[in-house]
Amino acid sequence: MNFLLKSLMQKVEGIQSAAVVSREGLTVTSILDANVQAMHIAAMSAIIMSTCERILVELNKGELDVCIIQGSAGKFVVMEAGQDYIIVTVLKDDARMDVAFVEMRKTSRQIADLTKR
Repeated sequence: MNFLLKSLMQKVEGIQSAAVVSREGLTVTSILDANVQAMHIAAMSAIIMSTCERILVELNKGELDVCIIQGSAGKFVVMEAGQDYIIVTVLKDDARMDVAFVEMRKTSRQIADLTKR
């Protein structure tokens, strides 16, 4: 999975950090900036994913595709990667979201294929 994250970061200009975390909030693998703690990102990502999914169920709006948190200096993107995992990226403000989504979806499918039971 670490190879997949490295490949994703090479394909998408503007990804600062990336991680694969479990739905329980544990880090599986990560490539993070030195000042970012993997444990915190993993836990918060799982909470965000769960909350976004529940909101969509309550509003009867279907399955979650992607959750984006946009700040003034960048974006935080969370996406399902199979039944048990979540892929997380931190993007610079000027990163191309269309390219990021396409490549994240490819990486998510690859992770899902790797982890099928």
